Amino acid sequence: MMKIFDKATVKLTAIYTIIIMVVSLSFSMGIGMTAMGEIRRPYKTPDLIVQLRVESDFANVYNHRVHDVETKVWASLFWINVGILIAGAMASYLLARRTLKPIEKAMEDETQFVSDASHELRTPLATMRMENEVLLRDDEAKKSDYKEQLKSNLEEIDKLRQLTDTLLRLSGSGKLELAAIDASEVVGRAIDRVRATAETKKITIDDQLGDKSLKLVANADALIEILYIYLDNAIKYSPENSQIEIISDGKKSLAVRDHGSGIADRDLPNVFNRFYRADESRNSEGFGLGLSLASRLAEQMGARVSATNNPSRCGSGATFTICF
Repeated sequence: MMKIFDKATVKLTAIYTIIIMVVSLSFSMGIGMTAMGEIRRPYKTPDLIVQLRVESDFANVYNHRVHDVETKVWASLFWINVGILIAGAMASYLLARRTLKPIEKAMEDETQFVSDASHELRTPLATMRMENEVLLRDDEAKKSDYKEQLKSNLEEIDKLRQLTDTLLRLSGSGKLELAAIDASEVVGRAIDRVRATAETKKITIDDQLGDKSLKLVANADALIEILYIYLDNAIKYSPENSQIEIISDGKKSLAVRDHGSGIADRDLPNVFNRFYRADESRNSEGFGLGLSLASRLAEQMGARVSATNNPSRCGSGATFTICF
């Protein structure tokens, strides 16, 4: 891929340089011809022509002087264009690199995304194949063993479906339809989706919005999905018998704050990247796509997401925010 972009950089640099030189040479020709006309104008006046016919020696000196001036003008324009060529080539290279850099970054991200997605898709498939092969080699396998294996296969298939659904949503483009919504209602629906999971770990969810009226211009389904991802993530990394709070600045943001172990400083800039999982969470379930999906949905609503560690007065843990 680097060779492709190196060649593209050279071609684009050449095109930019040619354009600069065509413009520069055109201006130089115009300036040169205008200067030559101005230099020769006195020689073309009737009175001077008569005088030069009488004083032929002066005419020769005058013509020689005009020729020297013309030579100097054209020489100056030549060296100016040489300087423009060198400076233009350097500027063209920098401009070409700047133009191609976002495209190169996008292609690198796409290549990495395909590689990561392929790896995540192969893992459950390899697991199913290995388990099935082991079971087929077992001559003493019973009907219950086959039923258990089929159940395991269905679980892996559900994971694959979830992964492909998420990938499809991440690849979506365009803006979502927005409308004025009641934030407290959206928060309540998101809490309902994680209530059972939270109860399993005896985690309480404190909705600090309560009955407060907070109107947001957003897509309700997308915002519910984002809050669900935040809450699910908070539950996953919170200890048992802890608390999670849903807070707001009362204007244009919603946030989910947990009291888990927090996020390492080196991981904070990357938590919304696709397939990224911090060292502490590599053994956890999931594909590392939830927060990336939250970021994508927020972008489609014209909002932005962020993650920070809690200040010391709030104890340990992290806060995930969406701001409109």
